[in-house]
Amino acid sequence: MFSIDKVNKVDFTSEIIPLKNDYEGEVSAAVEYSILPEADTAVLYIHGYMDYFFQHHLAAFFIDREISFYAIELRKYGSSIKKHQHENYLKNITEYDEEMSIVLNKIKKDGHSKIILNGHSTGGLTATHYALHGEYKHLVSGVILNSPFLEFNIPKVIKFILPIVTPLAHLFPYFKFTKLPSVYTESLHQNHKGRWNFNLKYKPIPSFTTYLGWLRAILKAQKKIQKQKIETMPCIIFHSDKSCFGTTWNNLMFSSDAVLNVDDIAFFGRKIYPNADIIEIKNAVHDIVLSSDEVIDVYFTKISAWLKKYCF
Repeated sequence: MFSIDKVNKVDFTSEIIPLKNDYEGEVSAAVEYSILPEADTAVLYIHGYMDYFFQHHLAAFFIDREISFYAIELRKYGSSIKKHQHENYLKNITEYDEEMSIVLNKIKKDGHSKIILNGHSTGGLTATHYALHGEYKHLVSGVILNSPFLEFNIPKVIKFILPIVTPLAHLFPYFKFTKLPSVYTESLHQNHKGRWNFNLKYKPIPSFTTYLGWLRAILKAQKKIQKQKIETMPCIIFHSDKSCFGTTWNNLMFSSDAVLNVDDIAFFGRKIYPNADIIEIKNAVHDIVLSSDEVIDVYFTKISAWLKKYCF
């Protein structure tokens, strides 16, 4: 039985990844990792929007199964945010291909013959896009998706209006479209209603601003990916059994996906990955690995079975 209090400590090495200057100037990413010398399989974790990697018990899970663990910090996230940048911003999801390719090459050079992408939320969209279009997609052996952001969770009226509004991003990329509700983050952090400790500078309450240019980039990536299929690569997709929508506090946020529509995850997950194992986990929150110990235990058990099934 999983217990957060009994998780083995993982020692990480961190590296900054210098990248080519972009439209905002100097830019970099980062990676932290724990390598097992004899491991032939490695996992590359990709965080979500307004997020960064702090879920060290996830790393411990893979390390305990003799799988090396890497976590990428994408440009303009976490400690890679620079003063001249708009936090978490991008104009096109292809921007992430540079750091993804650099890290995948590193994992290969470190001696791993099999690489699994493990993406959460927007990280699931990034993982899927790279598995379809990345320069080194041939290095990817499998995909694990934790509540992937494959469709916007917005009313139908807004979904109709969004494609009309987002082209304005060409003229007004930094138009402040919205600030996302912070109730989900409040449900997680120990200083509010949750039990987890993470850096509120990188995953803030209240949230970072969401800009029109980011919105357009994500919508464009989703619509592109929704028209494609990944049929031969092993994939497992996880989501909660229910969603809990709203901008004010509700105790259901402790046992529901308070960010995405779980029906969208299941529908588009099956559409893009026709042969994937799609697993519904009762009482899971949006980032399933930040759920209760009982839910995390189910999550890890399902991943273990999938790893054995495909000989990872």
